[in-house]
Amino acid sequence: MADSKKPDYLKLVEPYIQRAQETRAVDPVVSYFCKYYAARLAITSSNSTDGDTYLVQLLDQLEAEKQSIIDSESMRDDSSASAHVTNFALRVFAKADTEDREGRGSKVTAKTFMIASQFLQVLASFGEIPVDIAEKIKYAKWRAMEILKAAREGRSPLPVSSQPSSEPLAWPSPPSNSSMTPVAYPDPRSLSPPPPPQNPSPAFVPVNSPAFIPPVSPPVSFIPPVSSPAFIPVPAANLPPPMATPPGAPLDPEQMLDPAVAKKAQKLARWAISALEYDDVSNAIENLQEAIKVLLPYKK
Repeated sequence: MADSKKPDYLKLVEPYIQRAQETRAVDPVVSYFCKYYAARLAITSSNSTDGDTYLVQLLDQLEAEKQSIIDSESMRDDSSASAHVTNFALRVFAKADTEDREGRGSKVTAKTFMIASQFLQVLASFGEIPVDIAEKIKYAKWRAMEILKAAREGRSPLPVSSQPSSEPLAWPSPPSNSSMTPVAYPDPRSLSPPPPPQNPSPAFVPVNSPAFIPPVSPPVSFIPPVSSPAFIPVPAANLPPPMATPPGAPLDPEQMLDPAVAKKAQKLARWAISALEYDDVSNAIENLQEAIKVLLPYKK
């Protein structure tokens, strides 16, 4: 995107613009939300957007790209869009994490961890980032730093279970793209929906003009954990079995369907539908069964 005067926020949004460009052919929905998040960062970080040709061009591109994907199943509501972007980001994270845990960590692995943290940060487009996703962002940044530091020092990275240094750590500059193999992004057809996030995110507002964009959550800053968590990427949701109502027992008024329970059941049903988009029958069945379990105690 050409511009005569670089805006002050450019360095902040560049990683997300680059991710958008890299995924445009692979997954247009993910590409759109990377650029969408970049636009939000630009508006909330700039001292003034008046006469900002860079931002105007970015918003024009967003509008055009939105029209090209508006009929996608992943764009029908905020839950579907969030699930789609979460799927993609977690697949990138899992790729780096698997290489790392199998002892195959390299500079490419470090780059993949950094890119995964950026894709996960894009989820701020849908509201507050869930706690488990925020932890993955911090972990991905720490592992990327540790792998790059080990490469500079000519040693193997600390094992995943090792405790990182308690000294203040500075986030390293991204490795040069020219010296590294490009990250292979997952095919969206191979994605399976992750478990529902801990906290539902508020609806996003489609991009139409600069006026609509609400304040954006700043990127999650890296705080080295006391000990590296034993990270297992995205296990299937395991909800506790519901308490059964004794046969013939009258329904307690307190057992009237709770709106929160209804919302959880609806979310699980949407996850099942999302799984079927990728022909993942097992995941669809699992989510439907969990939805039934949540509702069973309220059966009259």
